Amino acid sequence: MNVRWTTAVPMGTLIAALALSVGCQTTRSFDQGCPGIYSGVRYYGDQIGNLPADGKLFFTLDLPLSAVLDTLLLPATAFMEQKKPPLGWPEGCKWAAH
Repeated sequence: MNVRWTTAVPMGTLIAALALSVGCQTTRSFDQGCPGIYSGVRYYGDQIGNLPADGKLFFTLDLPLSAVLDTLLLPATAFMEQKKPPLGWPEGCKWAAH
């Protein structure tokens, strides 16, 4: 019985961490004030040149998840407008200024 418990706890933690990080850049683009069609993928497009090596590793893992979440949100995001923040567009939302 202890073997199952010790295996279930780390696996549950891993599943919870993955569920919380799905489409991370999509949610970040919404927080930054630049929601829109495929905003998570576009956010990465703006950031890819500024990412360190470990950021590019995360990029390769999160990009497909962001693309899936962006696709699921497409009916809602098609009608959203970007709101320019008072301090200007942050890094990652430069695409929204066009």
